[in-house]
Amino acid sequence: MAVADRKVALLVETSKAFGRGLLAGVGRYARLHPRWSIYVEERGLDDPIPRWLLADSSAADRFDGMLIRSLRLETMKQASELGIPAVYLGEENPDDVIAVSSDDRACARLAAEHLLERHFRSFGYVGLRGYGWSESRRDCFAQCIEQSGFPCAIIEMSTEPRQHEAWYQHRNELANWIESLPKPVAVMACYDATARTLLDVCRQHHWLVPEQVAVVGVDNDQVLCELSDPPLTSVALDTETIGYEAARLLDQRMQANSCADVKSIKSIVVPPRGVQLRQSTQTDAIDDPEIALALGFIRRHACDGIGVPDVLAHIAESSNRNTVPKTALSRRTLERRFHAATGHSPLDAIREVRIQRVKSLLCESTMKLEEVASSSGFQYPAYMASQFRASEGMTPGEYRKLHSNVSDSVSRPR
Repeated sequence: MAVADRKVALLVETSKAFGRGLLAGVGRYARLHPRWSIYVEERGLDDPIPRWLLADSSAADRFDGMLIRSLRLETMKQASELGIPAVYLGEENPDDVIAVSSDDRACARLAAEHLLERHFRSFGYVGLRGYGWSESRRDCFAQCIEQSGFPCAIIEMSTEPRQHEAWYQHRNELANWIESLPKPVAVMACYDATARTLLDVCRQHHWLVPEQVAVVGVDNDQVLCELSDPPLTSVALDTETIGYEAARLLDQRMQANSCADVKSIKSIVVPPRGVQLRQSTQTDAIDDPEIALALGFIRRHACDGIGVPDVLAHIAESSNRNTVPKTALSRRTLERRFHAATGHSPLDAIREVRIQRVKSLLCESTMKLEEVASSSGFQYPAYMASQFRASEGMTPGEYRKLHSNVSDSVSRPR
């Protein structure tokens, strides 16, 4: 006798990287268990239960199982009343259900360890008021920081619109909080969207990231993190494993023959994969404000063809605007203090930024070497090639062949 397919409804958002990672994990499980027949449609995290599942009173008979994730706890509770065997993937889940979630405390520990390794002594946490997952990350992050002997400032933003207040007043509150913190400061945001808002506020108020404010988020949505200015360091959640484990537990739930069998199925908490380092934390804490300013200028303008005299001119200009102490800074003094703070010279820092730019362009574009040199601040391709070989031990062409991310199907200029 043939075994009937198990019909499974997936109520998981398709609009965000987190949900797509879950779906990838579910798909991997389903490929190993081909008797699954999956029903899925485009959804957002805040969407209600679809009408096709609510309208038919026999829905519980038409589906053998359901995986559900929603921003709203009331939606999750409504799903639990449908009578369909389910596993829950929400950030807030009903009591006494089978759930798979990410380890929020482990996320916070990774973020704290990452920032502490960069020798910061001033820390902060930006959370969302009223969300248990944000509160769990907040408490663990603050505990890790305080156990290391440093204070941790906390601000929690409301997600509810405030009557008679414009949206930018929320940002003003965040800006006032950042202004009050000793610099340099390292901040964990509860998730990437909040971290991106923090980066926007820093840019608006001319705080250098990461030299004055280092920022780490959670979720590691690669597209959004790379679109941030500067690119955002983020704790990477293991969403594919969460989806796979949820599918595995649902399979057990659908096969359970008794209440005792169901009670033996336990919820799972999945640890994060690690920290994806990007520019928003790619520094050690620098207490010297002029050197922090110099390093920030180099990171932003090295590929514009600047030299050390341009760095000195920028510091002098900033001194005239009272953004750093008014001191006459000679090239020799700059180089001495720069080396003391970073371990290398300003010229080395300029060269390193340019080499990193060359590597990126070689991997992600089909530019000719002349264009790569020009876009990286090198006046002559031959000089770029010699500097690249000294740094990487191979020619730019060899590096491109080894590391290129550009598909062979991409049309190359003739």
